[in-house]
Amino acid sequence: MKNDSSPIDDDLASALAGHVNGIIRALLVAGRQGAPAEGRIPFNPLYFNILRTLGADGPCRPSFIADRLAVPRTTMSTAIKALTRKKLITTSVDEADRRATALSLSAGGQSVLDAILRQDLRNATAMLTILDKEERAAFVAAIGKVATGISAE
Repeated sequence: MKNDSSPIDDDLASALAGHVNGIIRALLVAGRQGAPAEGRIPFNPLYFNILRTLGADGPCRPSFIADRLAVPRTTMSTAIKALTRKKLITTSVDEADRRATALSLSAGGQSVLDAILRQDLRNATAMLTILDKEERAAFVAAIGKVATGISAE
C-alpha cells in the first residue's frame, strides 16, 4: 500500500533497480561459490520455492503451489516431475479429494530444504552485517513493507 502519492523520480527508481540487480548477482555468485543448497541440487528458484512451500504448508495439491507461486500449471507439472525424479518430493492421494494428488517433501527433500534455509540465513546475515544496528531494523522493516506491498498486487 502506498503512503505517498507523489511521483517516483526515474533516477531513484533506476538506482533501486541497479541495487536490486547487484544484490541478486552477488547472491547468485555466492551461491555458485558456496554451492546452492550445499551442493545438493543446482540453483532453480522455482524448485527452491516449491520445496519452501511444501515445508511451510505440508502436503498440498500442485494447483495450490502453482497458485501460491503464480506459475502456470504446465510449468508446475514439469517441475514436479523433475523434483519427483530427484526423489525430493513424493506424491500420494489427497485425503480431502481422493481424485486429486497431494505432494509432500521426502526425507531427501527435507534435507535439501534445510540446506536452502541455512543458505538463506547466511545470505541475510551477510546483508545485515554491512549495516549498523539501527540501519538493520529500518532495512528489515522497509523490505518487509515492500515485500508485503508487491505480493498483494
